[in-house]
Amino acid sequence: MAEQAYAAQPGTQLLGFDLATLQARGIDPGVARYFRSAARFTEGVRVVGLTVNGDRVGLADVRFNHEGELCFTRGLLDRAGLQVPSRVLNKDAAVDQACHDFLSEYPNTVATLRPGSEEVFLVVPTQALRELQRGSGHYSRGGTAGMLNYDLQGSNSHSREDTSRHLSASTEIGFNFGDWIARSRQLYVSSDGRSTTEHLFAYAQRDLVPLASTLQLGQISGTSPVFGGVQLLGAQLFPDGVASGSSGAGVVVEGVAVSQSRVEVRQSGALIYTTVVPEGPFSLNNLPLLNGTSDLQVSVIETRGGGRRSFVVPAASFRAAVPVRTGYTAGLGKVRDVNRSGAKEPVLGMASGTWALGKRSAFSSGVQGTDNYNSVGFALDTGFGERFSLGLRNNLARDRKKKLQGARNSVSLGSTLPGNVQVSLSATAQTPGYREVLDTLRTAAAEAGDARFKTQYTAGFSWAVREVGEFSLGYSRAAHFNSRTTQNVYGSWSKDFRYANVGVTVDSQVGKSGDTRGDNDGVGVRLQVTVPLGRERSLSSVARHQGRRSSIGTTYNERVDETLNYELRGERDLRGDHEQAVGGWVNTMSRYTQAGAGIDRDGSSTRYSGQLQGAVVAHDRGVTFTPYRVEDTFGVASAGDIAGARISTPQGPVWTDHWGMAVLPGLPAYQVSQLEIEGKSLPRQVDIKNGTKVLEAGRGSFSKVDFEVVKVRRVLLRATDTAGEPLPQGASVLGAGNAFLTNVVADGMIFLSNIDSAQTLMVSSPSGASCTLQLDLAEQSYDERPYETASATCR
Repeated sequence: MAEQAYAAQPGTQLLGFDLATLQARGIDPGVARYFRSAARFTEGVRVVGLTVNGDRVGLADVRFNHEGELCFTRGLLDRAGLQVPSRVLNKDAAVDQACHDFLSEYPNTVATLRPGSEEVFLVVPTQALRELQRGSGHYSRGGTAGMLNYDLQGSNSHSREDTSRHLSASTEIGFNFGDWIARSRQLYVSSDGRSTTEHLFAYAQRDLVPLASTLQLGQISGTSPVFGGVQLLGAQLFPDGVASGSSGAGVVVEGVAVSQSRVEVRQSGALIYTTVVPEGPFSLNNLPLLNGTSDLQVSVIETRGGGRRSFVVPAASFRAAVPVRTGYTAGLGKVRDVNRSGAKEPVLGMASGTWALGKRSAFSSGVQGTDNYNSVGFALDTGFGERFSLGLRNNLARDRKKKLQGARNSVSLGSTLPGNVQVSLSATAQTPGYREVLDTLRTAAAEAGDARFKTQYTAGFSWAVREVGEFSLGYSRAAHFNSRTTQNVYGSWSKDFRYANVGVTVDSQVGKSGDTRGDNDGVGVRLQVTVPLGRERSLSSVARHQGRRSSIGTTYNERVDETLNYELRGERDLRGDHEQAVGGWVNTMSRYTQAGAGIDRDGSSTRYSGQLQGAVVAHDRGVTFTPYRVEDTFGVASAGDIAGARISTPQGPVWTDHWGMAVLPGLPAYQVSQLEIEGKSLPRQVDIKNGTKVLEAGRGSFSKVDFEVVKVRRVLLRATDTAGEPLPQGASVLGAGNAFLTNVVADGMIFLSNIDSAQTLMVSSPSGASCTLQLDLAEQSYDERPYETASATCR
């Protein structure tokens, strides 16, 4: 019965050889004993290409017996995704070498062995296949690792009159341990000797999967579907779990920079994001929002001249971009004075719930309060068909200490119309007596200059048609209780023509009558024409008018490869003394970090700037660097000790370091992630058994993925006898256990397709004489040569 564990090539037959003819032609007659059957695999474990029911699985370690027949080991069954038979035939064998009686349990199985191409094809009954585990809830859990994210930006500008320096450092440090996530985020900003440090949060959190909720402890941002976010020192439980996503993934902040500028974004009084943008339109995505219910205050500060423009992105305008999840939220903690104004920090309790109303609607309500303040809120989010969405929100609040009470109401509408037309509208109004929790902490002096808004309106429109191009228009207006009114209009149009792309942007910010107007106030118009110069190069010409300033400029961009790009630019002012400016920027992404450097020079000043981004992960295998930001759920991958292997991940390509390790910076929680190693990035002497891995990671887990590589050593050996003469052509080369390897060809050349670093080989000549060949090779080097060359003497 033992032979039933093996699968032989169908149609195998014994072949006859004329031994005298073989010997006359210089071929060792001993070869006939090996080739007395049709072509077959040699005995032992071989790396072959495996295909199951027409689907290519990849490379696999497959064991063959002395007759070249296939053995269904546990490793083969796992690799092929086949059921494991209960019966093992050779019970005395090691676990990884035991052959399972697969053919007896599934007799309709057909195994096709092709030793010439080193392939194995299996056709098995469907009941022999294991069930797929994708999306089944079998998530990877646990793991321990530390991490550090960093984003460093700096600039130094000097002229005859003065010197200006700016530095910002955003860091996030933490660790994952047993599905717990611990994070601390800080932001340091220094400008001309004045520095500030924002400690945004320091918390620990863990998903409670059975409850589809997340528990947070520490310095947190209060989460609620009906209230604005509050920075707390305490604890909260909110619906998240499997359905979680990035809180700011759908929120976009758009604007126009008159010149190279620094953009600062604040929410709930805390600086949450800062970056430097070039002249022209900018769009900020994936912002690290503290919550989805508080407005964003955006400041655009020119790096040259210090001009500042500010605008507000109302929460009502991006409410639809932050998903609403059904479930209950509860939190308790001490309100943090993030502005360091010395205000009292009361204890706040909050609770809310969200319930589904059919398939497209959700209703939310909640309460929150301190010793002198309390409020209630209601919200309704609903969709009409596939094209319309509506959000309504109402809040009532009472400040017992100041004897104030009031209400805030907001409505938002979004629609996707036929013809690629999208429209969004929002309106928010509040009464003079309405106060948020943070408003109750304000001093009397701040209350006297009440800058709280009275009404806010936003409108957005976009239209994309191939014949016309892409058109978008945005408008916002805010009226404040101190009688100040601000409006902002933003519009853009762009279209691809045969040889160029043409784009126009319009931006205007208007304050109340009597405001001081600078050179950059008023309507700004920007025209840009971009001409592609091949696939990775372009030349852009820009004409701009803003307030009392007008200029023209040209920019050349080139992407050398996926790791290096640069730009060169020149600009001329059309007003005043017609000042000229030139500059350039280069950005590179290595295996370990992203770095950028630039220089700008005009007639009166020179400015240098630089940026460094990336992350560091510490784990039980060492310390690994990555050019990407590390998220809540991450891992590491290894490709043996091969450096420079390129691995595709959900967040982008990564490369293994000198020790063969690479960081998987972001794995989507509770979703399928496909990781793939690029075979072309491996040395020629290295094969990958399975270049694709599928992983489902639970939030907070740290995963380790190993791509098993096979180091194939190919050697072209020139063998001579003790007299220095080449070995005779046709002699047989035998390995361990007299296993046939190959024949000697002309001039004593022997090609060994897969050889260990040190071996003793037996060479048997057609005349019957034999000798021993001791093969001692130097340490293997991984270069682009398909094989090594060596010489040896047969004794």
